Amino acid sequence: MATVLVTGASGMLGQHLVPMLEKKGYLILAPSQDEIDLTDAAAISSFIGSNSIDVVVHCAAYVAGIASSTTKKHHSFDANVSMGMNLIRSCLEHGITKLLNVGSATVYPSDAPQPLSESSLGQGAFEGPIEGYALSKYVVYRACAMANEQHNTSFKTILPCNLFGPYDNFSLETGHMLPAILHRMHQAKEQQNAPIVIWGDGSAKREFLYASDLADFICFSLDNFESLPEVMNVGSGVEVSVNEMHQHMAKIIGYSGELQHDLDKPVGRLRRYLDLQHQQRLGWSPKTPFEEALAITYDYLRRTLE
Repeated sequence: MATVLVTGASGMLGQHLVPMLEKKGYLILAPSQDEIDLTDAAAISSFIGSNSIDVVVHCAAYVAGIASSTTKKHHSFDANVSMGMNLIRSCLEHGITKLLNVGSATVYPSDAPQPLSESSLGQGAFEGPIEGYALSKYVVYRACAMANEQHNTSFKTILPCNLFGPYDNFSLETGHMLPAILHRMHQAKEQQNAPIVIWGDGSAKREFLYASDLADFICFSLDNFESLPEVMNVGSGVEVSVNEMHQHMAKIIGYSGELQHDLDKPVGRLRRYLDLQHQQRLGWSPKTPFEEALAITYDYLRRTLE
């Protein structure tokens, strides 16, 4: 069976993906951050050169919520570009022709028409608060595409919508919107159902994908690698407003406090909904409904806090 190098194996997606790949019979290389620093070009080259690798799945990324991303734009850009470019160079150096790059739907221009189609990539400016992260993901995607053109490689990029699930970062300061709010509402319930403040009016919509479902898609992709386009969206096809998300959480957590709105807080773009024509053509769809995935995620959070 093929040997797969998974970067970011200790992250949320990686912890869902590695067991699935092992169950399918793949041989997995999943070095930790202590074993290999992806921002160190020499270290990556040495690791890849000393192992027989058939395909690389690049899950590693520096990620943060909207508040933290706003203040650490350069760090986010520098870390993600360094990791991606070092990995691409090492693959080219050592003759690895298959790479699956896990990008992000944040790469779409802030004024791109909805639903977001791959044809809109590169057609406008990135969303301000997450510009560093978005630009870094776009750069690595384009580097993959240019490597394909020049070196006849098969470097593919997938652009998932907002991921969540067990092993996420639930930090109130640096976590993404869904896990941070889930944690905050759990705390509010513990504090006699203290009020929860929603940023903005709550009408902004997001498309969420359970991390385990994206891991399933990656397994599907490795089995059908040649059928994948060079870049494609991966999503659930279901939009959830921020208000609806809070309501689902309240039901699962048993929270009965007041939901307030702070109209002065940033909310990001009002909608980010993906065109899933490539995903549909391939015949893959996610298995886990949003409410079920949210309940599983909350159960994981609650157990980690006990």
